Amino acid sequence: MFFSVISGGTPKGIKKLEAIANFIDFLEVDRAVVELAAEFWAEARLQGQPTANEKNIDIDMIIAAHWRLLSESFPGRYVVISTTNVKHLRLFAEAEEWQNIVY
Repeated sequence: MFFSVISGGTPKGIKKLEAIANFIDFLEVDRAVVELAAEFWAEARLQGQPTANEKNIDIDMIIAAHWRLLSESFPGRYVVISTTNVKHLRLFAEAEEWQNIVY
């Protein structure tokens, strides 16, 4: 059911997500993540840097919320978001293009 909803319900999309789930873990989008993402979304708007349509909380804010919570859970560890689109993520998180990450 989960994969059906997030992939738009297409058999090909569901198959791709199931294949990915075989080698990575998905982080749960729970209440803490949603509330923090909403705070980020609102703060970005107040700063004049909206990250999505005014009626939507976009995935960038959800990813940034996950980053913040993971950073707090693992103090002293380097937690970074690997992406090719750092613009909105860098408002609230450590984000780098994957080829620039050194560890």
